[in-house]
Amino acid sequence: MVNLTQRDGLAGETVYRVMTDHNGYKWIATTGGVNIFNGRHLMTMRIENEKGQSLEVRELCETDDHSVYAATTEGLYCLTLANHQFEHVLPEIERPLALMAVGDTLYIGSEQGIHIYDGKQLKHIDIGVSRQGLDNIVRHFQRDSQGTVWFLGRHDLYTYDPRTGSITNKNLPTLIGNKATLTQFCMLGDRFFIGTRNNGLYSVSLSQQEAHTVDGIGKIVLTVSLSDSLVCVGTDGSGAYVLEVRGKGQEKGGEVVKDHFSMNATNSMRRLPTNAVYSFSRDPDGTCWIGMVRCGLAYKPHNGHLFHPHQPFGAVQDVMADSAAAVVGMNVRSFLIRGSQSVIGLQDGLVLFDSSRQVRRFFSAEQLGGHIVNNIVWWQGQYYIGMYDGGVRVLDPLTVSLSSLAPPLSPLKSTTVGDMKVSPVDSSLWVGCTDGLFVIKPDGTFRQFTEQNSHITGGIIISITFDSLGNAWLTGAKGLSLYSKSTGDMVETKFPDDFFHHEAFMRGLLGHDGTVYMRTGPQLFFTNSQMSRYGEISLPIRLTDKWCRSMADASSRLWLASERGLLGIDSEGRNIIQLGEGEGLWGDQISEVSITGDTLWVATSAGLFFTTQHELDQWTVRQGRQVTLYNVRKGSDLISPEEMTLLSNQHKIRLTWNFTSQPLQVEPLLLDYARQDGRLYEYKIDDGQWQIVEDGQVIDVRCLLLGSHQLTVRQAGVKGTETIYQLTVIPSVVAWIELALFIVAIILLWLWWRFRKYTKVVIGEHQMTEEALIEEMKSLTPERGSGGEAKYQKVRVDEDECADIVSRMKEYIERERVFTNPDLKMKDLADVLHLSAPKLSQVFNLYLNENYYEFINRYRLDEFKRLIEAGEYKRFTITALSEQCGFKKSNFFSTFRKVEGMTPAEYLKKHGVSV
Repeated sequence: MVNLTQRDGLAGETVYRVMTDHNGYKWIATTGGVNIFNGRHLMTMRIENEKGQSLEVRELCETDDHSVYAATTEGLYCLTLANHQFEHVLPEIERPLALMAVGDTLYIGSEQGIHIYDGKQLKHIDIGVSRQGLDNIVRHFQRDSQGTVWFLGRHDLYTYDPRTGSITNKNLPTLIGNKATLTQFCMLGDRFFIGTRNNGLYSVSLSQQEAHTVDGIGKIVLTVSLSDSLVCVGTDGSGAYVLEVRGKGQEKGGEVVKDHFSMNATNSMRRLPTNAVYSFSRDPDGTCWIGMVRCGLAYKPHNGHLFHPHQPFGAVQDVMADSAAAVVGMNVRSFLIRGSQSVIGLQDGLVLFDSSRQVRRFFSAEQLGGHIVNNIVWWQGQYYIGMYDGGVRVLDPLTVSLSSLAPPLSPLKSTTVGDMKVSPVDSSLWVGCTDGLFVIKPDGTFRQFTEQNSHITGGIIISITFDSLGNAWLTGAKGLSLYSKSTGDMVETKFPDDFFHHEAFMRGLLGHDGTVYMRTGPQLFFTNSQMSRYGEISLPIRLTDKWCRSMADASSRLWLASERGLLGIDSEGRNIIQLGEGEGLWGDQISEVSITGDTLWVATSAGLFFTTQHELDQWTVRQGRQVTLYNVRKGSDLISPEEMTLLSNQHKIRLTWNFTSQPLQVEPLLLDYARQDGRLYEYKIDDGQWQIVEDGQVIDVRCLLLGSHQLTVRQAGVKGTETIYQLTVIPSVVAWIELALFIVAIILLWLWWRFRKYTKVVIGEHQMTEEALIEEMKSLTPERGSGGEAKYQKVRVDEDECADIVSRMKEYIERERVFTNPDLKMKDLADVLHLSAPKLSQVFNLYLNENYYEFINRYRLDEFKRLIEAGEYKRFTITALSEQCGFKKSNFFSTFRKVEGMTPAEYLKKHGVSV
C-alpha cells in the first residue's frame, strides 16, 4: 500500500474523493484543494475564495466537454479547457454536496434540492416540503442503464426521469426504518447497497420489498461504489471493504468480505494508517484508492493480469493455510511441473502438489534437513531435491516420503548443491556441488570428479550445461571446465585467449539453435560448441545484481532474471521487453525462469507465476494503457498549464527555433498506477532508432529542424502502450529578428563585395591602360637619328593607289578575320598585299591618319562588342573575351578607354550587363 500525504505534495490532509478523468489521471479532492496524480507526480490546483483562502473540496466530476466541476464549502467551481484555473460558477448554489455528469449535463445535489445545469440554463427541483428543510438535502446520484437518475435524500431513495421531469420516492423508510441517515449507494442488478451514518450498510431489493443489514461492516458508512460486480464500502472507524455478492444476494449473508483494508491488516498491501475512510473506490483492474481523515490517500498499486499465480487447487491465498493451498506469498527458489504434479522448492521448505490425487504436502526445512531448495530434477521415477545446505534428498511422489541417498553416495547428504542435470547422452544424473561433480549411472554406479583427480577448475560446480554435441560445460567459483563426450572425461581445454572461461559463478543454458549461453548476472556470454564463434552480448541496459543468473530461451527471445524484473531480448541483445509487478509478476526477486512448451514459468520471492506465449503476444499489442509525459520542460522551465492541457488532450507540443530548436526535456510514465521503480521505456524521433530510458530518466530532444516531428514513446517492447506526440518547431520572434538582420547583413556584404570588385576592376583597368599606352608609345617612337616623316621620303604613293590598298586590305581582314590573331604584324599584312612594310605604314599614317595598331584594334573592339551582345559574357570573363577578339591584355584596356572614353567595366555597367 502506498500512502500519499502533504509531505508528498498532497493539497490537504483529508481526502474526500478520487475521480478518474478522460485521460486516466486521478483527481483528488482534499481539504486544501485539488491534486492531479499520474502515479509518480502530484500537481496541486488550489481553489481560493475572494479572500485568497484555500477551499475544501468535497466532490468532483467531469463532463463530456472535459470541464471539471468541484463542489466546495463555498459553492461550485469549474475548470474548463479555456480557463486554466477554477472559477466560481452558479453562485446561487450555496453548498453543493453531490455531483454527477451525464454527457454535458451536470446534476448537482445540495441542501436546497436538485440543480440541473446543461451549460446554459440552471433548473431547480425541490424534493422536500421546505427549500431550507433537512428533507430537501440531496447527497448522492447514480444513473441506471435506462437513463433514469437515482439519488438519495436524507432518509429516502428517489428517481428522476429526465424525459418527463417527474420525481418519485421509493418509501425506503418502510424497509429500513425512519432513523437511518443515508450517505451513498450503488446498484447491482435489482439490488441497492445503501450506506448510512448510523446503521451500517443495507442490502435492499425494491422489487421484493426486502432489506437487510450487511454483517461485518462498521456502523458509519460514508462511501459506497461499484467496481464490476464488487461493492466497495468505506467506513469511518472500520476501514474499507470489498464485498462479493453471491447468488442474488437476497439472503442475509449473501455478501462476503473479499478484501478488508484496515489498521490491523496483517498484509502490508491492506494496512492503513487509520480506519477513518472518507472515500473508497476500486478501478476495474483492481487498483484501490482510499481517502482518509488526516492521513491523506492510500492506494494499492496496480498489479496486472498477464502473469497468473500457480494455483494447483484453485484458491489464491496470501499465506500457507493448512500445509499448502496455493503458491502465492511463498518465496520460491526452484520448481518442476510434471503433468498434474508440481514440486515447489522454497526458501525454507518444499511443497508437493498432485491435483489428480488431491495431494498436497509441505516439507519443512527440518524435515528436509536443509534450507533453500536450489534444484529439482525427475530421475528414475523420483524427484531429486538439491539444497544449498542440505545436500540431496529423494522425494517419492507415490508414497509422498523423503529419503537420503544410500552409501557410497553419503557425501551428497550434507554438501552444497549448485546444480543437477540428467545427461541427454546416457540418462545419468549429474550433481554439481562443493565436492566437485558426481555422475551417477542408472545402475547406481557413480564417478566423482574433483580438482585433484581431474581438470575441474576450482573444484566447485555451480552450473552444468550440456551442449548439442553432448559435451558438458561446468562452471564454478574460479571459471569454466569442459567434459568431453568423446573421451568420457574432463579435458584440459585450450580456450582462446579472449574467451570468457575465467569468469566466476556463471550459469549456463543451451539455446534452441545450439548456442551455449553463460551468464554472471550483469554480463551475458555466448559460444558455439567448437568455440569458433563466441563473445559477449551487449545488453541495452546496465544490470548490477550478480546473483540474478537465471535465464530461459524461447527461440524468439532470451529471458533474463534481473533486479528490474524479467527481461526479454533477442539474440543480439536488442528489442528489449520488461515484465514486472505491473504485469502481475509479484515479488522483489526472481530466482528461476523456465519454459515448458508454450508456457513461461517464473519463480519469485512472492510465488510461482506463469503466462503463455500467446497471452504475451496479445498483451504487447493490446495492452491498452498509454505512456504519458510529465515534468515537461522547454529549455529550463516547466511548461505552462495551458501547454500541459494541450499536451494531455491533443498530444501536441510547440517548440521555438533560434538557429536550433528549443530543448525539450520530458519524463515518460505508463499511466497504470503500478510501481514505477526500474521500469524501462523507449522512444524515437520520427523514423529513428528506438532509444532506452529508465524510469526517472529524462528524454532530451534537441536540434530539430523547422517543421513537424513525431516523438513516439512506449513501455519497452510493448507496442500497445505507444503514444505519438506531435512536435511543431516554429521560428521564435528573436529568430525572425535575427533572420532579418542576417539577410540585411548578407545584402550589405554582397553590395560591399560588388563595390570592391567593381573598384578593383576599374583600378586594374586604369593601370593596364597606362601600361599599354607606355608600351604603345615605345613601339611608335622612331629610331634615334630619324625624324618626323623622314622614313617615308623615298616611298611615294598617290591617292588612288592608297584607296585600292585600303580596299584590298579591309576585304582580306574581314574575310579571313586575321584580327583575332594577337600576333598579327603589319609586315604580315604587307606580305599578303605584296607591299613593303614602309609603304603600308605610309598608307596608314598619311592616308588613313592612324597607325596600324589603331586600325586593327578597331576590328577587335567591334568583335568584342558583338560577343557581348551575343551573351558570351555569361561564359567568359572580360579578359578571356578580349583575347578571343585578338587583344592582348596589355593593349585591350587602353584601346577601349581611348575609343569609348570609358573602361570596359564602365561600358558594361552602362549597358546593364553584370558579369
